[in-house]
Amino acid sequence: MDMNDRRTRATHEATQWWNRLSILKQTEVSQSDRESFTEWLRESPLHVSEFLRIAHVHDSLERFNLWDQVEVGAIDEPGNVVQLRDDDEPVVEQSNRPVEVRSRVRLWAVAASACMIAILGAWFALGLRGDLIESKQAERRQVMLEDGTVVQLEPETRLRVKYEDELRRVELEQGRALFRVAKNPQRPFVVSADETSVRAVGTAFGVETGSRGVVVTVAEGKVAVADSPKARSSGAEIFLTAGQQVIVPDSGTVAPVRAVDTTRALAWAQGQLVFENDTLADVVQEFNRYNRVQLSITDAQLAARKVSGVFDATDSETLLAFIRQSGNEVNITRTEAGIVIGTPAR
Repeated sequence: MDMNDRRTRATHEATQWWNRLSILKQTEVSQSDRESFTEWLRESPLHVSEFLRIAHVHDSLERFNLWDQVEVGAIDEPGNVVQLRDDDEPVVEQSNRPVEVRSRVRLWAVAASACMIAILGAWFALGLRGDLIESKQAERRQVMLEDGTVVQLEPETRLRVKYEDELRRVELEQGRALFRVAKNPQRPFVVSADETSVRAVGTAFGVETGSRGVVVTVAEGKVAVADSPKARSSGAEIFLTAGQQVIVPDSGTVAPVRAVDTTRALAWAQGQLVFENDTLADVVQEFNRYNRVQLSITDAQLAARKVSGVFDATDSETLLAFIRQSGNEVNITRTEAGIVIGTPAR
């Protein structure tokens, strides 16, 4: 999708939002609609600019009061038209609805302007730090950047977008994300995580931060990975192609590039969690990122137990059933605060 297509779509969506918000009364706009509108604005500066443009045009049309002076040329009246009233007969308004609609439109225009100012103010305040995009606990988001790149954020992920004329740069501050990069050889796309950078032109790859360090997995195309600013400046980069993965630890030697099953390695992008000999404590921590109902373990030996398997990220009940069938007696206690996993008192 090129820039013209994206602008056309943004204009269409902005028009839909404007029509919807201007027709409904303030009390008729649901909280869900308000949140969806705010999220739509946050997705792209293009959404903000198009909504502002439509608001400006609508406000200008509302203020224009010289329509009766606009020359449109003579119109021949068909001979078969029957006049239903005398020209001098006064018109009686049956309803004040037009006045209500105009008032409501102006009210939304003022509210929208205030909203736009707040959002633009936040963007300008970020300044050189870049546009912040983040997801909360149990929230997965998909965002299209201004160049057409699509980013899928897993829960508790935060990144900053810092686009420049000759470089598209994103800083992954925490969490993990899948990038489907819009091709532009003249404007490379670089993702930075800690001191590791991943450079691509047009490809699909995942980047994760965590206890293992930075994990880069390539699903399509080719990327170059540098584990330090010195490596970037000297050109000592590691090249990965589709089906390959590399782990850059916080300290120590970079692990060798290895071939992986990307369907399994990037299963989290499909809402699945894959564990290979991980402790139950780590498994629970990962599940808690994807669910509002939180799990906790009260027994240290149980927390250290190793787990391997594939689970739906939002299906905690399957994990609990798996733990019960592990061979040892386990107590599952449900409280208002969440679910407590422990062993019987001895």
